[in-house]
Amino acid sequence: MSLTATHKSFEATSIAIAEESFLARFSDTFVLSIPGEMFGTAWADRDLSLAEAKQLLMGPAAEACDRVWAKLAHNARRYGGDWSLAAVGMAAPMLKRIAAGACAKFEGMRQDDLAAEVVAAFLSHLAVVDLERTGILVRLRWATWRATVKVALANTEAPVPNSFIGSMPPAMPCAHPDVALARAEHAEVITRAEADLIGMTRLDEVSLAEAAECLGITANAAKIRRQKAEARLVAFLTGQPIPARKDLKHARTRSTVGAVSLAA
Repeated sequence: MSLTATHKSFEATSIAIAEESFLARFSDTFVLSIPGEMFGTAWADRDLSLAEAKQLLMGPAAEACDRVWAKLAHNARRYGGDWSLAAVGMAAPMLKRIAAGACAKFEGMRQDDLAAEVVAAFLSHLAVVDLERTGILVRLRWATWRATVKVALANTEAPVPNSFIGSMPPAMPCAHPDVALARAEHAEVITRAEADLIGMTRLDEVSLAEAAECLGITANAAKIRRQKAEARLVAFLTGQPIPARKDLKHARTRSTVGAVSLAA
């Protein structure tokens, strides 16, 4: 498998097929539509096709993302069928990036199989993601990425023992921050919530306040949680003994994921 895969490499996979079906089926309002008022006063006087809604979310109406995705997820759960296809089509650019990122870092899976795993992971998490909290699509992205990497890891290396003790370096270099986080979570160095927090605030440029709201904690709690998790992550990536959580009560670190990942 090529290590230079990009999202364009996935134009013949299930993700691209779903996107083509989405554009063919949902380019007008006869099948499914979304109230324009969800996007603001400029569109309040009419319903929007899902294809138009997708374009608006990528540009002038990005602030409507949570409202639209709450509706998409709700309807996909209740009705399935076209609404599930619509959700995959709306998320297709993100899903291609996830598949390409995993493909570029792991060998052992065909691109079409990897794309199918991405779609399956996305739909699985779409069914359970909390729609009352902000950052729905960000949380879907990280949940889908984690599930995809879990499958990719299972196909490329032996599982890390549950009894992993902190002085072990990562099994393979982790030059990409996403993969560094996934490996650290896989090795139980950081938790899923900690990986989400670091990923959102360091890689997706989500503010600590926004990430805290997504995770249901205060901004100060998010800051402290990230500092402790990054202290463990730095040790993991540099092959140093990983400090016990009880020893990190007053830990502080200024390292970013991008910086520490280069040490692996």
